Amino acid sequence: MENITCPQLRSDLKDIKSLQQEFEVAFERAKETDDFKPAQALKVQIEQKMAGLKEKLWFFKELPKQELAKQYQSQKEIFQRIGLLERLSTGEFGIKGIDNQEYPFPELSDISRMMRENKEILKTKIEQGFTQLLITPFGMKLDDLTERYGQTILKHYREGKLFAAKKNQNDFNEPLTPLKLDEKQPVWIHSEYANADISGALVYNPKELPVTGEEPDEKKRRQKSQGKTKQEILSREGAWTIQLIEDLPNIPRAAEDEAEKQKRIKGGRPQLDTSGTPIKKYVKKGETIPSPQEYLKALQNDPIYQHEQGMTPEDQLTYAILRLEQTDQVIDDWRGNGNASYQPGAYLPASSAVPSASWDRDDQQAFLYRDDPGSRYDFCGLRSGVRVGKA
Repeated sequence: MENITCPQLRSDLKDIKSLQQEFEVAFERAKETDDFKPAQALKVQIEQKMAGLKEKLWFFKELPKQELAKQYQSQKEIFQRIGLLERLSTGEFGIKGIDNQEYPFPELSDISRMMRENKEILKTKIEQGFTQLLITPFGMKLDDLTERYGQTILKHYREGKLFAAKKNQNDFNEPLTPLKLDEKQPVWIHSEYANADISGALVYNPKELPVTGEEPDEKKRRQKSQGKTKQEILSREGAWTIQLIEDLPNIPRAAEDEAEKQKRIKGGRPQLDTSGTPIKKYVKKGETIPSPQEYLKALQNDPIYQHEQGMTPEDQLTYAILRLEQTDQVIDDWRGNGNASYQPGAYLPASSAVPSASWDRDDQQAFLYRDDPGSRYDFCGLRSGVRVGKA
């Protein structure tokens, strides 16, 4: 908890105790006079003071409140700048969901409140390196979000600001490598994604990723996955996904030595890599590289990765847009310093596929494709996130 013993907080607590004493006296008097108005007024003051005190309390040392506010404001400004947010009928900025309903951009105060309500989980995950806020416009059309990403890439290229991700983001002396671009198609997207979030061909939050060989019937694969459609999630949870992630433009491969391996352990949690170094017990015997199925199984069952979940295509696109706008660098440059990424937070039952994404220098474009849930590539990994809430 930040500055819990500071004079201001002690003063607030003293005021609340004083008001509590006044309330008790007023309540006893009210029982005799039958006039409860003074006691009720004091109760309101106490509740207001308590609410104000809660706002001042912050439990996350590794993610100071000022840093959270900075990240929040940056994302809101970027979304406005690239035209992702529109003026709603209420005058607020937000998005229209696939249900044609309006969803205002979340308030920072609501995000802070949700974090305090989930402090036991989030404190641990923040200590493990999940210090990057990610506000995803989940409810908007996936096709529209992809188009915004393509427009953002093209703008950066034409301004001479399209670069590969640096190996070390903190090394200011590391030179930036310019990237070439297929200007006619900045983003290649597999045809199966077209309208998939609206039609329900793409489902979210699957518990399993069935492959065709295990279950040849599409309807049964869908049922077995237990995934929900975007419309189902919208009606229950809202259009904005708010989570904390590791800020990893480059998903790491296996550590080259023990020193590097130890460096990647934060709060007792080994960072996931493309070789699945810390999750070998979930990898099929005889194999050395984890599949999307095995990554998902590790997130669901390993206590170290408890409360984490795989990204969705919407999360992937949002993070890619934000990184590009903030640093002029792409993510998942698998022919450079990065690797491709799976998004096991979604599933395509028709083809029995898990979404995946990358930047390809040879084709000079970003890729949104899909892979078999049982596939194994030493240049593919995943990012996980921990849910703060929905709005």
